Amino acid sequence: MISKIEKFDLLLGNKKVSNKAYLYAQIIKNERLRRKMTLQEMARGICSISYLCKFEKNAISVDEDYIKAIFERVDLDYTKVGSNIIHNGVNEVIKAYLYGRNDDINHFYTMIDDSLFNVQNYLIKGFYYLLQNQFADFKNIIKTLDNIKDTLQLEDVGPFMFLVVEYYIRTNQFSDASKYLQYLDKLTFECQEINWLIYEQQFITGYHLKNFSMVNKYFNKLMTQLNIGFPNQRQLIIKLMMLDLNAKQYFKEVEQEIRNLSFENLENQFSLDVRYWKMVILLKGDCWFDVYDEIYEQKLYHNARFAALLLYTVYLLDDENYINEACELITNKLYDENDLLHQRFIQFMLMKFKNEKKQVVLDFFKSEILPHPTISQHHLYHEVYNQFYLDYLVASAKYKEAFYYSQGLKKIPIA
Repeated sequence: MISKIEKFDLLLGNKKVSNKAYLYAQIIKNERLRRKMTLQEMARGICSISYLCKFEKNAISVDEDYIKAIFERVDLDYTKVGSNIIHNGVNEVIKAYLYGRNDDINHFYTMIDDSLFNVQNYLIKGFYYLLQNQFADFKNIIKTLDNIKDTLQLEDVGPFMFLVVEYYIRTNQFSDASKYLQYLDKLTFECQEINWLIYEQQFITGYHLKNFSMVNKYFNKLMTQLNIGFPNQRQLIIKLMMLDLNAKQYFKEVEQEIRNLSFENLENQFSLDVRYWKMVILLKGDCWFDVYDEIYEQKLYHNARFAALLLYTVYLLDDENYINEACELITNKLYDENDLLHQRFIQFMLMKFKNEKKQVVLDFFKSEILPHPTISQHHLYHEVYNQFYLDYLVASAKYKEAFYYSQGLKKIPIA
């Protein structure tokens, strides 16, 4: 998503400046690329190509007359630079995202004045589109910022990189998230809220990649007294995920901590997340009926994540009555198109439970699940997928392929 990420360190050398030089550079480079003009076309009759190139990279102090001339060439009002920046807007949006104040993000989005390009407005748009799951618009925002990333100030880099990583986490692409997070590992930004959000990303990514040193490192960072302002609701989810890692071995102790969780003071999305991780932990202790009853009684199966969890639960229960009831509840339900990860599992399990022809289920698995690691490697669903495919390979006497698949050697062709 970010081109030439290996040169990311160059972004970190940008100095904070008190003048508008970097704003001029961002506007001119963005406008030139938007118009598909070459450096030569933009610079002709005004300055040398190398001079314009250095200007666009904010690498030199440029004479004001040159700046005015370049702005006139592309019909931009030089005097309005910086006037449409929402004061402290990005930091306020980051805080709103951290505390789950979605209405505040919507409000800042409506305040955006697009009469002249600026990075801050595009970062606000990025948060808004991500929140709305408008991923096509989000990618266009990131592409625009990527094109001018060498003009970014250090405090712009934090939210820019956070947005990219958050997209990968939301779409379950944790290996890609990890690739970008490594560049943020030793960075600290003035905005404490963006630091907390990035620590959280590090923890979540480590959890899903089973990188336990990464998990422990960022769990400790988030729970230290220095980060006492990290929201309690987010702390609770992080603690539950941490408890989940220990639930299999120490279930009785973990169960005592989660049984009396209250959802009264939690925002809706946080409440759903807490419920989800509580249920995941209960399943580790074979509390299948508790999980089934809560999803059923609270009608949580209208949400794709909980519908999939219900099918996973009855898979573990292996009781025909519960399986039939769960299938009846979920069949023909329509879920958000962005819930593809859970929808694929729901489709797969319904096909299995309804005794579709084995070849039909296998073809679906091979085309819609196995080629897509973001779907096939889910922290719960992968157990079901792996068992299904290994059973097929063994039943087909494809023992060599079964061995390699069980060892995770992906270079072996799919049987």
